[in-house]
Amino acid sequence: MQAFLITLAFSIIFSALIVVLAHKKQWFLNQHDLCGVQKFHHQPTPHIGGLAVFLSFCIGYFLLPDLQAILLPLLLVSTPVFIIGLVEDFSAKIYPLWRLIFIFISLSVSFFYFDIGISSLGFAWTDSLLSYPLIGLAFTLLVVGGAVNALNVIDGYNGLMSGYAILASLAMAFVAYQLGDSLILQLNLLLIAATLGFFLLNFPLGKLFMGDGGAYFIGFMFSMIGLVFVSRHDMLSNWFVLALLMYPMYELLFSIYRKKIINGTLASEPDGYHLHMLIHKLVVANNSQGDKTMNNSKTSPFLWALSLVSIIPALFWYDNKLVLIGWACVFMVVYTIIYRRIARKYT
Repeated sequence: MQAFLITLAFSIIFSALIVVLAHKKQWFLNQHDLCGVQKFHHQPTPHIGGLAVFLSFCIGYFLLPDLQAILLPLLLVSTPVFIIGLVEDFSAKIYPLWRLIFIFISLSVSFFYFDIGISSLGFAWTDSLLSYPLIGLAFTLLVVGGAVNALNVIDGYNGLMSGYAILASLAMAFVAYQLGDSLILQLNLLLIAATLGFFLLNFPLGKLFMGDGGAYFIGFMFSMIGLVFVSRHDMLSNWFVLALLMYPMYELLFSIYRKKIINGTLASEPDGYHLHMLIHKLVVANNSQGDKTMNNSKTSPFLWALSLVSIIPALFWYDNKLVLIGWACVFMVVYTIIYRRIARKYT
């Protein structure tokens, strides 16, 4: 427990240092920070909170020697993904193709060198296809790459992405505890500690934002830990990890469908009609005289609650793929109904 408290302390220190330097020295601030349809804050704010998460997580590596054999490969494969995201946070000039290339490099190394990937979905015909390395790699790239980008998509309001990531990591840690897997339990607690320090500076006052680097790192690391967890227990299904990731993954898929199929625009084109943005409009409409920062922060708890529709069942049916698939479908129905009811007012 001492190692996790130290990791949390360093995450707080690094996060606070970024905020102080931004305030005193105007470091880490982007002149275009307030421009764009997906900008809902009102003061220039540093977007490199992910640096605090990454550095504090790395410190955890040195504090937990028993985990170093698995932590080192995870850090090695996640670093390229983090770096390309961090460069985007500083420059805002990285093309999406370059981000995909870096994600592909990281996943290829993890798949072929460290044997971390998706090789089973629990059905004979899918597992037969996934047994071919190139198909397994392609599917791993699709799912994990989707998860990485999905967490970045939901990183829109104070505490939203980091709060969700903490909930999902707590869920995986709980199941690891039930199965007596101390390694996976400690990995999740380390990720929680590194994220929580940032969260305290981000929610509710919005002093610091995660940025692409942090969202990519957390999404990639969480996915890798989940894949390692599944590989260690025959009773576990990859559907368990997908159930934990259901909220951001469906947000991404629904967004692509809405933009590409319904609106006929590019899937990568930013817009203001993600569910969290519509809920923010609803919050503002019901509290138009409220503080803008508080209205921003009030948006996140609604989405945390929504994510529990798939997270909580995963705690109880982690070993039953059919029930997990059923709850994933329930989540998608609930999400779609909520979206359509709110969208009628604002689209």
